Amino acid sequence: MEEDKSDNIVARDDEVAQDVEDKPPSDEEEGEDVFDSSEEDADLDEDEDEARKIKEGFIVDDEDEDDQVEGGVSKRRRKHKRRQREEEDDRLSEDDLDLLMENAGVRRNQETASSGRLKRLKREGEDETTSEGTQQEVQKTQSATKLDDFFSEDENEEEEHTVDDTRRPDYNNNEEDHENRNRKSGMLDELDDFIEEDEFSDEDEETRQQRLEEKKRMRDQRMKQPTQITGLSSDKIDEMYDIFGDGHDYDWALEIENEELEQGTLDDLDAEEEGEFGEQTGASKAKKKITLQDIYDLQDLKKNLMTEEDMIIRKTDIPERFQEIREGLVNYGELSLEDQELETNWISDKISLDKNFDASYDLTEFKEAVGNSIKFINQDNLEVPFIYAYRRNYIASKDKDGFVLTEDDLWDIVDLDIEFHSIIYKRDYVKRFYKELNVVDSMVDEYFRNQNAASIAELNSLQDIYDYLEFTYAQEINEVLLGNTETNGKKHLKNSSYEKFKASELYNAIKDIGVTAEQVGENIISQHQIHIAVDHPSLKPREVIESILNANSGDLQVFTSNFKLAIDTVQKYFALELSKNTKIREKVRSDFYKYYLADVVLTSKGKREIQRGSLYEDIKYAINRTPMHFRRDPDVFLRMLEAENLNLLSVKLHMSSQAQYIDHMFQIALETTNTSELATEWNNFRKSAFKQALDKIFKDISREIKDDLAKTCQKLVAKTVRHKFMTKLDQAPFIPNIKDPKIPKLLTLTCGQGRFGADAIMAVYVNRKGDFVKDFKIVDNPFDKMNPQNFEDTLDNIIQTCQPNAIGINGPNPKTQKFFKRLQEVIHKKQIVDNRGHSIPIVYIDDEVAIRYQHSDRGAQEFPNKPPLIKYCIALARYMQSPLLEYSNLATEELTSLSIHPHQSLLPQAMLVKALETAFVDIVNLVGIEVNKATDNPYYASALKYISGFGKRKAIDFLESLQRLNEPLLARQQLITHNILHKTIFMNSAGFLYISWNEKRQKYEDLEHDQLDSTRIHPEDYHLATKVAADALEYDPDAIAEKEDQGTMSEFIEYLREDPDRRTKLESLNLESYAEELEKKTGQRKLNNLNTIVLELLDGFEELRNDFHPLQGDEIFQSLTGETEKTFFKGCIIPVRVERFWHNDIICTTNSEVECVVNAQRHLGAQLKRPAEELYEVGRTYPAKVIFIDYANITAEVSLLEHDVKHQYVPITYSKDPSIWDLKQELEDSEEEKKITMAEARAKRTHRVINHPYYFPFNGKQAEDYLRSKERGDFVIRQSSRGDDHLAITWKLDKDLFQHIDIQELEKENPLALGRVLVVEGQRYHDLDQIIVEYLQNKVRLLNELTSNEKFKVGNQRDVVKFIEDYSKVNPNRSVYYFSLNYKNPGWFYLMFKLNAKSKLYTWNVKLTNTGFFLVNYNYPSVIQLCNGFKTLLRSSSTKSKTTAYH
Repeated sequence: MEEDKSDNIVARDDEVAQDVEDKPPSDEEEGEDVFDSSEEDADLDEDEDEARKIKEGFIVDDEDEDDQVEGGVSKRRRKHKRRQREEEDDRLSEDDLDLLMENAGVRRNQETASSGRLKRLKREGEDETTSEGTQQEVQKTQSATKLDDFFSEDENEEEEHTVDDTRRPDYNNNEEDHENRNRKSGMLDELDDFIEEDEFSDEDEETRQQRLEEKKRMRDQRMKQPTQITGLSSDKIDEMYDIFGDGHDYDWALEIENEELEQGTLDDLDAEEEGEFGEQTGASKAKKKITLQDIYDLQDLKKNLMTEEDMIIRKTDIPERFQEIREGLVNYGELSLEDQELETNWISDKISLDKNFDASYDLTEFKEAVGNSIKFINQDNLEVPFIYAYRRNYIASKDKDGFVLTEDDLWDIVDLDIEFHSIIYKRDYVKRFYKELNVVDSMVDEYFRNQNAASIAELNSLQDIYDYLEFTYAQEINEVLLGNTETNGKKHLKNSSYEKFKASELYNAIKDIGVTAEQVGENIISQHQIHIAVDHPSLKPREVIESILNANSGDLQVFTSNFKLAIDTVQKYFALELSKNTKIREKVRSDFYKYYLADVVLTSKGKREIQRGSLYEDIKYAINRTPMHFRRDPDVFLRMLEAENLNLLSVKLHMSSQAQYIDHMFQIALETTNTSELATEWNNFRKSAFKQALDKIFKDISREIKDDLAKTCQKLVAKTVRHKFMTKLDQAPFIPNIKDPKIPKLLTLTCGQGRFGADAIMAVYVNRKGDFVKDFKIVDNPFDKMNPQNFEDTLDNIIQTCQPNAIGINGPNPKTQKFFKRLQEVIHKKQIVDNRGHSIPIVYIDDEVAIRYQHSDRGAQEFPNKPPLIKYCIALARYMQSPLLEYSNLATEELTSLSIHPHQSLLPQAMLVKALETAFVDIVNLVGIEVNKATDNPYYASALKYISGFGKRKAIDFLESLQRLNEPLLARQQLITHNILHKTIFMNSAGFLYISWNEKRQKYEDLEHDQLDSTRIHPEDYHLATKVAADALEYDPDAIAEKEDQGTMSEFIEYLREDPDRRTKLESLNLESYAEELEKKTGQRKLNNLNTIVLELLDGFEELRNDFHPLQGDEIFQSLTGETEKTFFKGCIIPVRVERFWHNDIICTTNSEVECVVNAQRHLGAQLKRPAEELYEVGRTYPAKVIFIDYANITAEVSLLEHDVKHQYVPITYSKDPSIWDLKQELEDSEEEKKITMAEARAKRTHRVINHPYYFPFNGKQAEDYLRSKERGDFVIRQSSRGDDHLAITWKLDKDLFQHIDIQELEKENPLALGRVLVVEGQRYHDLDQIIVEYLQNKVRLLNELTSNEKFKVGNQRDVVKFIEDYSKVNPNRSVYYFSLNYKNPGWFYLMFKLNAKSKLYTWNVKLTNTGFFLVNYNYPSVIQLCNGFKTLLRSSSTKSKTTAYH
């Protein structure tokens, strides 16, 4: 029996461990992971030390052996290598470069190999240019290190064998030595003959060609002997060639150098260094360097971040993210004091918008905090995490309950700092432009004098100034350009039409307007008429223009024949002058920004396509939306712009009461108070031009606002996305037991598609380090009713073998929930616990990362032979141990594919990536990274690029530097002393890079390890930490001073950690008073740092993330089904597939595999009293309406009834408040849409043919036209516009009066057949003849009876009313009543009467039915009974109110 059970577990061993089957792994065998501080095993350290010593011994042996071959040359080389390691710069060693070049298929010659050493020896007399150029060349060469595996433990160093040109051995001897060396290395050097040979001037061309052919022949001969040299079989050689190539991939690069060598273009290195001249040419020889760009494709270099620009970023001591965003900025950080103050005010104004300060709040302290942040960013080059962690007291209010600049604020300041520098650059450009024109303009001078105004720091106002200069001084610009030879005489033609107009006599008409554009601008700015408009003393505008045309008819001939054109031209250019005036634009812009509203104007396409459920449904009739609306819901405006781009609508911006605003501004600026006809004419002329100018300004500003508002809304959405993503990252590892807070050993399972018994269940065991240990394949059916024990025993065996602390589960199918409950049942039934006796929790894990990992390139590289579901389970386990690391290992494309927020698609890709990156930076620096662990763990090191000051390139450079060190770091100070980090990057990152404290290691190390290196305390605050520790231990000042003099203050840290009462002692310290004293003495604000010190001394790098969040409730439903609240909700219509019948219920499934139940009352079976099996087919799909959703069991109750399915309930989640929603337009469009829909339906309908003599293929209008010449009572039967289940009878009541009667068809065999049951006004008939006889003919009879009665009057209502009034006047004491046809409602009659001459005329309505006349809720079979009934009703009406009630 045991053997059978074991057969059901298919386990595959992995490289990590193979003994899991024999015994469960102990806790001692597994370390802790995921950014938690951990201690390395002492034995492991000793093993590493021994391995390092052995390795060093082997290296010495190799060098000794090389000494025997090369003699003194190798000795000098080793001395040079020692000097190289002692130098400050961490450049590539020559051996590394040789190895890289050789792997790439290039062998460096002697001169190239030694050039770096010779150049470093030449220090005295070298100028700075040469030094910098050499350094750049070396940096290019250093980029090759990226091609190596950063995490490989073996570094193959190959000694370079140099040959002196003047004492070369002959070729054969050289080949023999080279083959001996190849036997040692096990590899054939194909390019041994690629050594520069001496050229002889007397060598003829034939001899030279022979020598080259001999070299080629020897090389080919050696290439044919790979098996003899390497000792490998031919199969292995072929396999090696398939993987690594044949070494000829880069022959093109070698041929270039070979040709240059033989043509004499490359000279001896010594001659180049000393500036000597070549013997043959007499000119200085240029040496061609082979760089990475010569060997590798540029796209590959960019992909691997190894271009020249990338190498510069690596080596520059500025945070990489800062370098990227500052790229292209000129003179960054060189602002004047005035500009620095301006930047502080400008950024403060923008940041304060989100702070909701009271109007009376003093912003002085806030501006100081913003100014400090700006200084830290653009002068000190400190990144956001460092500022927030270690400079928080500089960016917060001194009041304990005051403001603090958040990380969001700091990231905004970083962006605004770049934006401000761009504005200043453009401002300086405009200044230079203005200065070059050599003109004096008071408006421009005033603008630049007003340096502290907010408008000076806005691109829009700068653009206004620039446009104004181009418009006003076009002639001067042309002169400047003509005088500049570099422009080739290219003229400025932007405003040539205005210049022509300005030079014409017609421009005098603008002068007669009585006020200039500049004066209007001053009036508007001051809001009263400083400059009063002066009307022409005698002439009207038309007369002024006419006089100008008459006086200059020759020059203005085009206008003499078109006087209106002349008037329009004068108004146009005066309006243009007004619209270009910067003061007018500034005032209008300011008011427009304050009071603008946004309306949506639909296009015809938008009216058709934006329907219920559309993405743009909530903005279809949006009106009067204010900036506050968009700040609250930024996605609304972005979707408006998106719909506008799709030509669904246009977004119209306008001011509230815009017409009144124009009138008000005109009164202030241009209107005269005179009331004469002449003044009125001039005011109208000015107002027309002023309105044109403001319309132009409104249009320009609307475009500006759209752009600015789009950027603002994108930033707000990006911030929301960032916060949502931070909640995903801000999760600590899953801890099953709080009392034992260790990273758990995990077992993760998935049942795949949920085909139990057919498909295997996959399980994976991962240890505490996050290493994959073993996978299992469970072939037992967990729901096998015959042998349920098999699965239970199999699961128990796996758990006992692995001893996991927790079990994770998820899958792509809702059946996972069923499997989840089965697992809980088995664990509870068998009382399975872990090795410490704790219960084993089963939790649902978010699988968005696992889904991407199972099919990713990274997964294929890590586990090439594992199926996708195994990789899926591995990713689930890793996610439980560290969500942060799982997300950080995703590629950019995978990150942006995550469904983080519903509105993330509204963001540009670059902005989305930046939002996610800043979230990573904040959380990774909150957690920290253990340096030595990152060195040899690429999975863990993936987060290194998010450390403060780092980036992708600097993280690579950091890892390379650590690997070249070839030993673990023992202290943070080594990052500086070993030249791994420079000052600024060290300052940014040191507090977030920690080194785990290992007391055992310190016994064997010479360097003292500071315990503070394993805390969040920054090295700049170590002295404060020791002082805090000393004060907590209550040492007297003399003892502290003595330790300080001896340099042993760090001992206090050790004493404090060993003190059992350290928490009480630390918490009793008065940090506030100490911080105040420290600020008085040093000027430094350190209260937050002191609080950090206390917390870290208690628990270094304590876990600050939120608890792990397993999926719950609705989240599980969404994860397993893929359905959201917008796709699956109560009232929605969905397709369901019938699976089986259960008694009177129907069991169905949706496309997302949600099981749905249709109970007996929700399908036609109950109505028709027939079994469900007879009405519905298994496997067929039907529309259904969701009635209830059970999220816990992932099931739903649905209805198949027609009246339920016919109307889908779509909840309205937006407001239709008339103040912001155009209800009138919506109603008009709805009516129009109905008409269009009906017309389209009629056009698409299939023509029906009914076999009946009175059936005609007419529509309603055609039927009326046909009956117009017929007698009263004639009729036709026709097709109805209501659909194929309706017919209509059109019959004639009187001249031009027709009634259309609807016939509903039931029990139709097919859509075109006549229904077996016909319904007219609620009465059921069996055929059309029955309707004609029993219904229509009765109505015709009753109609004739009424029209032939003496109380019926022919004519319309007006005629009958007139007759009754006249009759009542003649017979004032008699009552009178008459019937007449109601032409507005065919089939109805008016009953009009008066009680006497003084009473009012009353009108009652009588309906003609097939059984009589319907009056006041009663049917009268004949006209006589109708009249008697009317009189009875009239007598019973005792009050007037009762009479009017029937009116």
